[in-house]
Amino acid sequence: MHENSLRTSPVWDMLSAYGKRMVLLADGVLGQTAQARREAYAFNATLGEARENGEGMYLASVHRALAGFPPGEVYPYAPPAGLPELRRCWREKALAENPSLAGKAMGLPVVCAGLTHGLSLLASLFLDPGDPVVLHDKHWENYDLIFETASQGRLVSYPTFSDRRFHVEGLRESVLSCPGEKVFVVLNFPNNPTGYMPSAEEADAIAGALEEAARAGKRITVLCDDAYYGFWYGGGAMEESLFGRLAGVHPNLLAIRLDGATKEYFAGGLRLGFITYGGQPEEILSDLENRTAGAIRMQISSSSHFAQAFLLRCLDAPEARRELEEKRRRLAGRGWRAMELCRQGSGAGLWRAYPFRAGYFICLHVETDSESLRRRLLRQYGMGVIALGGNDIRIALPCLELPELERLFQTLDQAIREVEETRA
Repeated sequence: MHENSLRTSPVWDMLSAYGKRMVLLADGVLGQTAQARREAYAFNATLGEARENGEGMYLASVHRALAGFPPGEVYPYAPPAGLPELRRCWREKALAENPSLAGKAMGLPVVCAGLTHGLSLLASLFLDPGDPVVLHDKHWENYDLIFETASQGRLVSYPTFSDRRFHVEGLRESVLSCPGEKVFVVLNFPNNPTGYMPSAEEADAIAGALEEAARAGKRITVLCDDAYYGFWYGGGAMEESLFGRLAGVHPNLLAIRLDGATKEYFAGGLRLGFITYGGQPEEILSDLENRTAGAIRMQISSSSHFAQAFLLRCLDAPEARRELEEKRRRLAGRGWRAMELCRQGSGAGLWRAYPFRAGYFICLHVETDSESLRRRLLRQYGMGVIALGGNDIRIALPCLELPELERLFQTLDQAIREVEETRA
């Protein structure tokens, strides 16, 4: 039933040839193992893991370092799509934090091994060589490797800003101008590298522009890369994911959310992300989750059981929630101070900030070569920044305590002058 439903849906045309082939076999090894777990009352010889005394075999010396975790939460394989309880909890978290999801169709998040893995999974499932990938010009460089180099998509970029607001018209025109019906759209907010987060009004305009394109016949897959979700500090920033605005706007649009514990819980080493499909009938969302689990099964088998069990405990712990809010407030303080420093600006007009009000980063346009400035700051002042090419540099606010942030901004004008003097 699911297969036929997907084949007759606009979403079928959004999948890549690989995505159309992919399936998690219900009668394969995993399906038979699941049946044996339920029904084998004598013993279960389907498991590809060592067991003794009724549980998974483990090294006592290793387990002593994991005090408090029963062996069953550490050593067995997790299902390819992730631990069911963690998936349910992450879905409940999304619903509680994003009021715009109320009444919207949303699937059960699929666990992936970090957000980069999630991006690669989605690229393989939805992109064929030559498919257009529409994204704002200020974007994470790894997008180029994943969507263009690896998946051979064709990148179509538009200016991120127009009059210091998100360039909604640029997005609309770029989608409508793509040849053919199939379009893959990437929206990354809070943005890396600029730290921009749309307002609620801008989010409505984005959803309206994509709905217009969908009504015009485009089959649109929209990926909301929410890697920096939850870090808001500037006035006017919408404090929820665009996923809620986009899910369900039109049958020709599939909304996908990618978020995770990497930044939200300051736990990059856990390598846990979540892929959530929305805005389509339940059987189609279930089919997409199945195909995604099949791709995970083929690539890595499953994400870390221990990391998932660890995160699940954090989600349930009131103390962890309190600590998380305290850390977010601390980072917000750095964001607010960066906004004050950028409002004060360069005493000599040698740099200006792109709009920002959320996330981890800010991006400055400098009146010199950015790579030369990066080297000058590093070698002369011991300060590390990222040169983005041309005249832009990226600064990661979470890396800096407030005194360090002050020093960097106090140094910028002098360092830019020194670069220009050496180039004269």
